[in-house]
Amino acid sequence: MDNFFANWFKPKTREATPVPIGGASGVPESTMPKTANVTGGSYSERIAYVADPLSALTVSAVYRAVELRAKTIGVMPVQYRKKDFERDNFTPDMRGLGKRVNYLLQQEPNPIMTASSLWELVTINRLMTGNGFVYIERDEFDFPLHLWLVKSGTYNLVTGNYNAITYLSDHGYVTLPNVAAADVLHFPNTYRWQNGVWGISTLQFAMETLSLNKTLKSQALETAGKGGRVKLILSEGDSGSVAPISAGRFDPEQVSSMAKQVNREIYEQDVIGIQNLTHVNQISMTQAEMQAVEQSGLTMDDVARFWATPRPLLMLDTNSHYNDYQNATMEFHTRTILPDTKDMEKEIFRKLIGYKDYGVRDIHICEKPLLAMDPERKAKYYESMLRTGIMTVNEMRREEDMPSVGEKGDVPYVLTNLAELGSAKLRDVAGGGRPTEQPQQPTPPKEGEESA
Repeated sequence: MDNFFANWFKPKTREATPVPIGGASGVPESTMPKTANVTGGSYSERIAYVADPLSALTVSAVYRAVELRAKTIGVMPVQYRKKDFERDNFTPDMRGLGKRVNYLLQQEPNPIMTASSLWELVTINRLMTGNGFVYIERDEFDFPLHLWLVKSGTYNLVTGNYNAITYLSDHGYVTLPNVAAADVLHFPNTYRWQNGVWGISTLQFAMETLSLNKTLKSQALETAGKGGRVKLILSEGDSGSVAPISAGRFDPEQVSSMAKQVNREIYEQDVIGIQNLTHVNQISMTQAEMQAVEQSGLTMDDVARFWATPRPLLMLDTNSHYNDYQNATMEFHTRTILPDTKDMEKEIFRKLIGYKDYGVRDIHICEKPLLAMDPERKAKYYESMLRTGIMTVNEMRREEDMPSVGEKGDVPYVLTNLAELGSAKLRDVAGGGRPTEQPQQPTPPKEGEESA
C-alpha cells in the first residue's frame, strides 16, 4: 500500500511562530516591481510598463505563450501508478485507494474545478508570479481528500512550513496560518531567489529586460527618425534653387567653424540655426518607415525566448511551412513541456507517495494526448512501436478505444533483418528462402555400361 499507513504514525506538524519572508506572494517587497498604468502606445511601450500578470496578458504574444504552455500541460493526465512485479512495469492503479487518487489527479481535484483547469492555473501562476501552489486537504486518516489551488502564501525558513496559505474553496476563501510542507505542492519557476525555494516570475525578468530593450530601441528610432547622424541638410538659396554648402562659396575658416558647431549641437537639439543660410532640407524617415523599423525590433523574439515558445507557435511567421510548425511543436514539447512535467512529477511523488513506496508506486504525466490532433505523427509513432515489438496490435487498438482482434493481436512482432553470421537463418536467406542443398554428384557408370 502507498504511504497511507506510513503517514498514520508520522509526527505532528512543528508549531512555531510564522516568520514570513515577504509579501502576500512570498516575494520580498523591496524587489517587487511597481505597477503602473497601461495606456495605449505601441507594443514596446505597453510591454515596458506592465508589472502584473493581467496587464502583461494584454500583449498578444505573452498571452499566446502562456496559454500554450498552460493548455498543453492541462491536457496531459497525471497518473498514479503501481508496479506489476510479474511483468515488471507500472500500470495506472484503478482499485481502492489508487482509484481515488487518480480521480483527484485526473478528474475532480476539488468541488469547484476540473483537473485540467487546476494544472493549467498552476502553470500560469508558476510563470506569471514565480510560484504555483496546491494545498492537499487530508481526511482524518491522512488520505488526500481535495486538491486546492492556492492564491498566496509564504514559506517559513525557520520552521520549514508554509504560512498564510490562502485558497478559494466551495465555502469561500480559506486562510491557514501554518501548514506542513508535506501538505503543499510547490512548483517554483526555473529561476529562484538565493534561498533556492521561492521562484522568480518570468514576467519580472521579461519586464526588466524588455524595458531596457525598449529604451535602447527608442533611442535607435529617435536617431533613425532624424536621419541618423545627419539631421538636416544645410544649404544656400531658396526652395527652387538649392546649392549645397561648399568651400568655394564660404571662407574655409567659416566652413570649419560651421562643422564644429554642427558636431557640437547635433546631439543636443533637433534644429540647428546657422547664419547666412536661407534653406534647410529635412531628411528624416517617413512615418511608415519608422513603423517598419519599430515592428522589426527584437521584443517579439524576446517574448518567445523568455516563455520558451518557438516563433511559429506564437503565429509570428506568416510564411511558415507546415514542417516549420511541426518541427517547432516537437522542439516545444522536448525542450519546454518535458522538463516542466518531470519537475511536476517529482514534486507530486514526494508529497503524495514518499520514500517508503519508492519503486512500488510512481507518478507519470502521460504525453500521449499530445498526438491526438496530429494523425501523421500518431501513425508514425504506432508504426515504430509495432515494428520494434514495444506494442502489440491489441494494445494500439485499446489506445484508440477499439475492440481487440483476438489472441493473435496480443503477439508482438519484431523485424528480423539482422542475423548471426553462419546461422541457419542466414543460409536460408542466401538460398532464396530455402535451405541450401549440396548439388548431387553424378553416379559413376558400372563396368560394361557406357557413360551418359
